[in-house]
Amino acid sequence: MTDPSFGTIAYMTSAQKTVTTLGLLLILLGFGAADAVLTTYTSPGEEPVQVTPEPPVIADDDVNGAQTETPQVGVQTAQGPNVLETLMTQGFTFKETTERTLISLVVTNDTPVHTRVILANNDRIGLIAWTESPRVKMHFLALKEALHSAFSPQITDLVDETKQLSGRPTQNLLTFRDPAISEERLVFVRVRDRLYEFHIAPNNDDAIFLIIEELTR
Repeated sequence: MTDPSFGTIAYMTSAQKTVTTLGLLLILLGFGAADAVLTTYTSPGEEPVQVTPEPPVIADDDVNGAQTETPQVGVQTAQGPNVLETLMTQGFTFKETTERTLISLVVTNDTPVHTRVILANNDRIGLIAWTESPRVKMHFLALKEALHSAFSPQITDLVDETKQLSGRPTQNLLTFRDPAISEERLVFVRVRDRLYEFHIAPNNDDAIFLIIEELTR
């Protein structure tokens, strides 16, 4: 009997392929482990951005570095919602898993990545992983760069945008379907100092995006 929390054998094979592909790309691009010492990333037309082991607290901004607020000394950025409580409030359950995720490839060893399989009526509808750090903007850039290099001609439903909705924090979103990377739809969201990764099982987009809506308030 197939364990509903881990999907089919075909999915696990795809997940392993994803980790292998992105792991190699991240190494070739020079991301990942180098971030533990000093990370420098330059977008076209921008000055280099450096992230040190103990970066200062900064206001929420978009992924290209354009500041949208003026921080005050000693003021911490707002904390995101409690992930597990949000899942339960929306009527879902969850299960711990050792499955590796893509964001785990771009964060340093001292930054924890939390991963849960999301269940509805004991059936796996997706997976959520998240990490929290002042460096998540750089992690998102590294991941996005590697993924864009890995996209195949079969990619569909690609959305890569920065959302700035009234009364809500800036949100960087990357989502797509690409069978060369994963059999499931992938979604990556950066909001405040938190970076999320979602895997969406077929026919469960509405349920997972409801969770994303709640977690990005």
